Amino acid sequence: MRVLVVRHISLWWSFFTNTLTRDMEFKANFIGSLIVDAVYYGAHYFFFNIIFSYVDTLGIFTSADVRIFLVITFIADTVYMMFFSGNLFNLNKLIVSGDLDFALIKPVNGQFIVSFRYVKSYAIVSLTILGLLLSSLISQNPHDISILNLILFFFSFILGQTIWYSLDFMIGCLTFWFKNFTVGGWLGHELFKFAERPDSIYTGILRKSLFSILPMALISSVPARLLIYGPGWNFLYWQIFVSVIFLLLTRIVWKAGIKKYESASS
Repeated sequence: MRVLVVRHISLWWSFFTNTLTRDMEFKANFIGSLIVDAVYYGAHYFFFNIIFSYVDTLGIFTSADVRIFLVITFIADTVYMMFFSGNLFNLNKLIVSGDLDFALIKPVNGQFIVSFRYVKSYAIVSLTILGLLLSSLISQNPHDISILNLILFFFSFILGQTIWYSLDFMIGCLTFWFKNFTVGGWLGHELFKFAERPDSIYTGILRKSLFSILPMALISSVPARLLIYGPGWNFLYWQIFVSVIFLLLTRIVWKAGIKKYESASS
């Protein structure tokens, strides 16, 4: 097991160095990606500033809490873009064109290849800036944010990424059955918009759905809650349960999809 983990980490590092070298050859695109992120995050930040000019809180989230929540959302988006987005967005193209064959013939897990082959290296710069901003906001927040809060936050954040990846991956795999499902990548992007708002604004069936069937509230809101307000064990236990179930579902969907796959040599 240990050897397998080390092998996959080594393989991912090779992917990273390869894409970093390629990205450095197109510096304008590298810088342009950073500018796009800055505009995207800035628009969301000012949107909530406008909201808090009319209200004092959003559920339990104060203005200071929402600032932390927003930066956590930005970090979640950046991490996902770095590791997964550039891969899963093109999953439909791989399946339709038959280029998936090249991933399946390699002596490594096919799902790993299609999930991690390309890394968006520019995200490292964004993550550094966002990490410093989050540290500053934590130091200014009136809540007592302890070491335990930070540990639970990091663990919850990883679970949130796992859930987002699992959902997006399964959406991409629908191409195996629909033959061409180009809207899959955009569908995952649109669903993430529910994660960009604090969970406390949702009520009723929509709130229950965002914690279960389409668990977008578990991506940013739960990590933010654990960081700001301390241990919320019910939230964390549920997040663990959902992430495990969804990750197992990716394996089931992937294996079922491969059986339906019509390769380029078919």
